[in-house]
Amino acid sequence: MTNDDHHQPGGPWSALQGRRPPAVPAARRHFLRNKKSEWEEYRSEVTAFELRKNLPVL
Repeated sequence: MTNDDHHQPGGPWSALQGRRPPAVPAARRHFLRNKKSEWEEYRSEVTAFELRKNLPVL
């Protein structure tokens, strides 16, 4: 990218429109999949505090 690219109509990223984003490496895909799975498991836990605080409302 040159300094002239910043002065093109549409900005420096207009030349990238229509292109697919770069492929995500397999290791990163697996890491993200595992983190999402961990997060779902974590947020499905109900703590004793949440039970005391929220159960009477239900």
